[in-house]
Amino acid sequence: MLLTLRQRFVFFICIAVIGFLISRFCGGILISKFPDSTAAMRIAAVVQSIFQLIIPAIATAMIVTRRSASFLAIDRRFDPVQLLLALAGLIASVPLMNMTIDLNQSLTLPDSLSWLENALKEMEQNAGRSIELLQGGNTIGDLVMNILIIGILAGLGEELFFRGTMLRLMTTGRVNVHVAIWTVAIIFSALHFQFYGFVPRTLLGAYFGYLLYWSRSLWIPVMIHASNNILYVTWQWIYGPGSNEPTSIDTVGTDGNPAILSVSFVATAVILLMIARRSDTVRQLSGQSDRL
Repeated sequence: MLLTLRQRFVFFICIAVIGFLISRFCGGILISKFPDSTAAMRIAAVVQSIFQLIIPAIATAMIVTRRSASFLAIDRRFDPVQLLLALAGLIASVPLMNMTIDLNQSLTLPDSLSWLENALKEMEQNAGRSIELLQGGNTIGDLVMNILIIGILAGLGEELFFRGTMLRLMTTGRVNVHVAIWTVAIIFSALHFQFYGFVPRTLLGAYFGYLLYWSRSLWIPVMIHASNNILYVTWQWIYGPGSNEPTSIDTVGTDGNPAILSVSFVATAVILLMIARRSDTVRQLSGQSDRL
């Protein structure tokens, strides 16, 4: 019996909630037993990725179809040219993304909503402290652990959950692909519970969604997501959190330099166009339809 889109999402949400409760329970015990422990935070992060993201994605795919690997788009070979272009697009967009981050962080709410603004800022500060604790010290071992947990595992888990499952549930349910990509991107950003990073994270989520649409393979958004996370943790490992280095990757574009922003915009747009055009070749070679 074919399941409707609503039934598929009910299964997905139920499994996701169960995974969330399990990971929160296990993570809560760990952190309460070992507060301010980087090791405990790392174990909790691994548990979170596995139970909140990876297991719900795979379990949902196995329930809604017999071809779960195909549904998740993990059985398809990726185009190396698209992968290199996608990586180039990520790098080219850094100044624009930094400017967007800067603008998002400078947003203020009306005085009547000062209570909400204070609550959002407190959430942001708590998230920052948790991430700083998770990243640990500045040894080579810390860098390797950060790359494995924050870079690779989180990148894989989030792409399986949001693009491999949530986005595919929508597009295989005949939802317009562009509506689906942006809806999932908004949900992806909102579930990070960081208001002052909402806009840039939404744009990044949309980029990952379009990479899946253009490449027909989940592996490209997985690798680009992991690359983005690895770039972040490596920079934090080198310079430390909140670095004010003049050459910091976090500050390129935040001074509003029109030349840098213009080059970033044009380069990013050209690369996106090249990836999109390359998708026609990918579909012809694989014999896949135009639908995601």
